[in-house]
Amino acid sequence: MPIFSEADLDWLARPHIARAWFLALDLPSGLHRLHSGTGRVTVGGHEWRGVTDPISGQLVSLSNVEEPRFGRAVALNITLSGANREFFKSVHATRRQIEGRRADLYFVVFDGETGTVWPRGLAQLFPGKITSPVLQWSGIGARTVSVTLESLWSSQNFPFGGKWNGADQRGRFPGDKGFDFVGVKVSENWK
Repeated sequence: MPIFSEADLDWLARPHIARAWFLALDLPSGLHRLHSGTGRVTVGGHEWRGVTDPISGQLVSLSNVEEPRFGRAVALNITLSGANREFFKSVHATRRQIEGRRADLYFVVFDGETGTVWPRGLAQLFPGKITSPVLQWSGIGARTVSVTLESLWSSQNFPFGGKWNGADQRGRFPGDKGFDFVGVKVSENWK
């Protein structure tokens, strides 16, 4: 089954299509909905606040988003530069309460010329949990606050469906002997 329908592909083929990141953070002060642009926008029935302010130098960077896979601790780094002193102090004071809280990253595709949001709306891209914030400062006004979103599956050290062996297969499907010879050398002699 294709990810995008023909109608989706036609919509995405428009000349002025852009994307924006949307982040729902469950912080100690409550649920915050943020987006990577400026101003406030309403998408998916909720108001999202922009966190990029080029005038005051407050910019957000986002690392590459990778697909969660077995054996890899997929994480997403978010850095806010130009943090003012009050914000910096508030993050420092609540850093222990921030760790482990829920955070979900979404993306939205929209027509940059008309402002029309893609009919599919918000698409959840990365469900995760927040690690302890990293606070850095250098000089008088250069302050950055970074958090890492870890995938909900990052600490899982076994395959999602169990192991591919006879015992786990019988646990999933009692009586099934289909995996009894996985990893076993079998030979037959015909006379």
